[in-house]
Amino acid sequence: MFKRILFAASPTRASNRAAETAFALAKQSSAKLHIFHAFGIDSHGWGTVRYLEATGEVDEIKKEIEQYYREGLEKFKVSDYAIDVVAGLPHSEILRFAHRITPDLIVMSPQEKEVETDLPKRCGMTGSCLERVSQKARCPVMVVSDNVPKVWTRDVVTDRADFRILVVDDELALRDSLNEWLSDENYTVEMAASGPEALEKLAQKPFHLMLTDIKMPGMDGVELLRQAHKAFPDLTVVMMTAYATVDTAVDAMKIGSLDYLTKPFDPEVLVDKVFAIYKQFEATRSVQVTFSNIVLATDFSDPADHAFSFAERMLQEHQARLHVFHVLPVGDDRSSLMIDQARIEHDIHEAKTLMKRKYCLPTADEGEYLCEAWEGTPHVEILKFARWKNADLIVMAHHSRETDPEKAFLGSTVVRVALSAACPPTDNSSSPFSMNTSQSWPGSSRSSSNQTWCPRSRRSSRRRSASEACSSWP
Repeated sequence: MFKRILFAASPTRASNRAAETAFALAKQSSAKLHIFHAFGIDSHGWGTVRYLEATGEVDEIKKEIEQYYREGLEKFKVSDYAIDVVAGLPHSEILRFAHRITPDLIVMSPQEKEVETDLPKRCGMTGSCLERVSQKARCPVMVVSDNVPKVWTRDVVTDRADFRILVVDDELALRDSLNEWLSDENYTVEMAASGPEALEKLAQKPFHLMLTDIKMPGMDGVELLRQAHKAFPDLTVVMMTAYATVDTAVDAMKIGSLDYLTKPFDPEVLVDKVFAIYKQFEATRSVQVTFSNIVLATDFSDPADHAFSFAERMLQEHQARLHVFHVLPVGDDRSSLMIDQARIEHDIHEAKTLMKRKYCLPTADEGEYLCEAWEGTPHVEILKFARWKNADLIVMAHHSRETDPEKAFLGSTVVRVALSAACPPTDNSSSPFSMNTSQSWPGSSRSSSNQTWCPRSRRSSRRRSASEACSSWP
């Protein structure tokens, strides 16, 4: 779908998740990936830029950034990429670079900066890099937070150490034996003594295979399978059972179990079965960005039509369901209090009719598009609707000040959604794109009084909850 992707790197933790998204999309689309970083100028103004360029610090930062992202590039098997680093105003340099390379997509993270009082300040309102880039870019801008759901990008398994196995059994001796046998084969193994403990471990980090006993006190293996399959549909499960409960194990396969092993079992049989699962997983599993539910928030403007075109392409690419949503602004001012309920219901009906006529094509399959309209404050209702529909992508149009100054104001709808949404609710486990924790962002150890983008400043490590939101070009 994409031929050229621009990833605007920034010195924040949220940028790591945006990086993995950009890497995964680039690999999936066989696109050229451009990693671009612009570090800001301090109070000395443009003289700082000339100094940094003359001293070679720009080239030094470029080498450090390449080293910083090398692990992720190798893990996602991205070979066609380029890294560019400049000094200047971040939003200006990002837009200038985008104009030069003409990307199909810009990927960036929500930003954050600190004021002198160390109070966190959202860097997404008027004048921010996020707002200015999303308003003026001539391609879609995808804003990705570090709260992107785990199922959004699939793990890359490159060797047995990356293949994570959870062993669940109430017998300590059996757990220890399985741990020894599988660890000797270089798999990563963790153990749980009960169903609830297993579910807790599954919520903390991703696993590829779960070996679970059927007969356990409290929550048995079948109930564990049922709950695990519901919460983690991609998890492969193999049941362990005695001969007396073989029928139960067979019934469990109807729920979602891949296979079963009978106790007592030969270690070689176990190792061979796990190896077969691993090889199958390795052959079929790949880096892939997947969307199931896409929300298009429209105001029926021309930019919204461009956003719909993008959403439709994503819909076809990922075979997702598209939810077209409109908010009737009510409650933004005192005059809105005079609107009666009958008028609101009439306007909502008219909006739904317009959406069906404008966006829901006659050739679309039934249920592929869903049109809905609510009244209220736009960004609040969009967030509510996205959570309700368990959305994994929100597509919106961001109006530029030049084309629509009235809609591009402080706290614009797109910016508020990008900074505040959590769609869908996600776990807090570590990203599959794991950076070297001993490695800091390039230049972060340098000291300066400047609190913005300068590479000499101490970057904030505080994280801001936000969703992935894609804004269309004006």
